[in-house]
Amino acid sequence: MAKTYEITNEGAEIDFEIPPEYEETRILQNVHNLLMTRKGEVPFDRERGFDHGIYDLPAERAEEELVPECVRVLLWEPRATLIDASGEWKEDGTMKITARISIETGEEAEET
Repeated sequence: MAKTYEITNEGAEIDFEIPPEYEETRILQNVHNLLMTRKGEVPFDRERGFDHGIYDLPAERAEEELVPECVRVLLWEPRATLIDASGEWKEDGTMKITARISIETGEEAEET
């Protein structure tokens, strides 16, 4: 059965000690980390992370590019599927991204 979650790109602590039986928690943290990582920031994997160049685009175009960029970023976490993404501009010129994702749980996840 698929469960739906909302993840934002707002700061949060990383839990390095998530037990293996809490796979959903690991997936959610991975998605959050991917949204927080800047494209070009990871050595030897410069394509990983969110392209902050979107913030320099006009607002309408940035919103158009948001969903495809989130889909690209989530390629690094194949257990999560993007349902939708929205952005809210903050005063500092960045965007608060809210991504709705789906995670397959239980037997369905094992079949795929």
